[in-house]
Amino acid sequence: MNYIVFDLELNSKAFKSRIPNEIIEIGAVKLNENLEIEGVFQSFVKPKIFRKLFPIIKTKTGISQYEVNEAESFKVVLKRFKEWIGEEYILCCWGHDDIHHMRANCQFNRRNIDWLKDYIDIQRQFSKIFESPPGQRYSLEKALSVLEIDTEEDLHRAFIDAKYTAEIFKRIFDKLNLKGCSLSLKSR
Repeated sequence: MNYIVFDLELNSKAFKSRIPNEIIEIGAVKLNENLEIEGVFQSFVKPKIFRKLFPIIKTKTGISQYEVNEAESFKVVLKRFKEWIGEEYILCCWGHDDIHHMRANCQFNRRNIDWLKDYIDIQRQFSKIFESPPGQRYSLEKALSVLEIDTEEDLHRAFIDAKYTAEIFKRIFDKLNLKGCSLSLKSR
């Protein structure tokens, strides 16, 4: 069984569309049951709703218009991503937003969402372990600081954020409370 720690970058101006946040990048790290890196995944996604990247997205992520223009469609990237994930996995991400956005993008593109049922919200677990105040959660940047993980690369890129989230996951794995998490093995 593998842990798939993934992150998304999105292009959105406002909630004015049937799909307010369109995926423009998927990044992931695959950890085996011994928490060793088995592989990595990174791909840009060609937007079809908001074809031009909004200036704030370009500034925040450093993703260029050229990179997304030359990318494959969501359907093609999703197929490659799911093949890369494999048969036995647990999805992991920082917060619940990425699962929500992946579901919304799959539904909009008429793709199956059964593979997205169960996941580990690493941000939630981290915030419980490190006793954040009620109603608050640690940002990825703050969690890296708490664990004294040096960041050599800028955050807000899918693969980079997935890589740092995987490092946090490995460091807190023994403290995770998986009771109540639905962690059945998945098959596509």
